[in-house]
Amino acid sequence: MNWRLVAAVGIGVTAFLLASAAVTELLAVSIEFSALVGLPVGVLVGAAAAAATWLRLWNSRRARPALLGAAAVGYAVVAVAAASYAVSSVRGFVTVERALAVALLVGVAVFALASRRSDRFD
Repeated sequence: MNWRLVAAVGIGVTAFLLASAAVTELLAVSIEFSALVGLPVGVLVGAAAAAATWLRLWNSRRARPALLGAAAVGYAVVAVAAASYAVSSVRGFVTVERALAVALLVGVAVFALASRRSDRFD
């Protein structure tokens, strides 16, 4: 498996989600349609983070577990959101706080597993 690609795409997704949410919430007080500003900023930040991971960050063996853990957070948020959208019985259970808690737990678990077997991720 190409772990560099997995990490780059996951870091891009995580950065997109963080930047979009942060910019949208910061501008929500002063701009009515703040998502129209937040989403393009998130796309730019996500693309830059993915490119940095692919070109520079993956070359450091010590950074790989952290990169994979952060990438897993983005994948987990997308998976929980997709499950909430697709399965109607899950919608009442999934909140933003629970989705973030699950995503952080997944990220920590992936970081721990990748730290133990860091030689397997080339």
